Amino acid sequence: MTSTSSTTTRDHFQRIPYEPANDGRVEMHSGLSRHYPTLHGNLVAQPGYSKDVGVVMCHPASNFLSHFLLRAFAEAGVPAMGLNTRYSSNEPALIMERAAFDLGTGVRWMADELGFEKVVLLGFSGGGSLASFYQSQAQNPTVTTTPAGDPAPFAEANLRPADALMLVGAHPGRARVLRHWIDGAVTDESDPYATDPDLDLYAPGRTAPLDLEWVQRYRDAQLARMRRIDAWALEQLADLERTGASDRGFVVHRTVADPRFVDLNLDPSDRELGSMYGDPKAANTAAGGLARFVTVRSWLSTWSVDHTHADALTDLRNVTTPTMVMSLLGDQAAFAEDSRLMYDALAGTHNELIEMRNLNHYLVDQPDGLSDVVGRLVAWIRRTVLEEVSA
Repeated sequence: MTSTSSTTTRDHFQRIPYEPANDGRVEMHSGLSRHYPTLHGNLVAQPGYSKDVGVVMCHPASNFLSHFLLRAFAEAGVPAMGLNTRYSSNEPALIMERAAFDLGTGVRWMADELGFEKVVLLGFSGGGSLASFYQSQAQNPTVTTTPAGDPAPFAEANLRPADALMLVGAHPGRARVLRHWIDGAVTDESDPYATDPDLDLYAPGRTAPLDLEWVQRYRDAQLARMRRIDAWALEQLADLERTGASDRGFVVHRTVADPRFVDLNLDPSDRELGSMYGDPKAANTAAGGLARFVTVRSWLSTWSVDHTHADALTDLRNVTTPTMVMSLLGDQAAFAEDSRLMYDALAGTHNELIEMRNLNHYLVDQPDGLSDVVGRLVAWIRRTVLEEVSA
């Protein structure tokens, strides 16, 4: 594998058929998606590329077809495919079990249709918990239903495990992120302005370093709020089953309020103050906040700390393939401690933790960071997956 000019790098658009849900609930509006079930992928590669190894990247709901890592991998001599699940642009309906099946379709496409001998799964950001969940179930299928009780027979899905796993700027799971980001001051889910002023993270005069006893009370309030939503969602699920309704959508207000956004003493790293959205106080009530729009079934599958199956700290205990965890220490979304906990959870023996100083979540305004990250990743693939020995 050798690096060649970026001017020859090409996109190869993939149309990948998949098996849609047949429960009749109409989880997506698009008639094209419903009647012509197709996953979309983009293989980025140089002409005459080697099929010794290829990388697959996927996120539960974000569009990864033009992810900034794809071209960098291709230019370093490793073809890489960005894959979208059926929930791309349809995040409120996201069911993690079905997203994992979609990822499995992409991994098998990479091997069986595109002919790659080895497939490396890369989980970036929220793709980390999806990749971990997939690899865990591909190696040791245990899940049979979604948390809402819908069929999810992983043992019958004929999943192909990836040959290696890389987690880059990844967090342990959407539920764990929300558990730390959700605003613990909210006291009434129907009224985002009904709050406990003593627990207002953004109250005037509240400054860093935050009192650690207050932080613990705030963390307890965050978890209590998550479990109140859980209890409500389970009540609604019972009503759905009783009435025969498909699902119920709802809004989760104020979800960008992690104390780490305003206090660098908490989980210290190279990050700057603020969130991945910029000003966390403004993002806390914005339309695009984390988990803002969701359904009952999706909440239980995706955001519930007590019910989701997509939890890397649990799933990685079953992953025995070589795994690299790369932490971006300037990251404001996936924190340093997240990566260390994921590394500690790994079951295999061929694992590595790499901490990249000062790099932010999307490598914004850090062009040297991109080459450094991909250089380390490609070297690890060559050494671990292809077992190449440096001269």
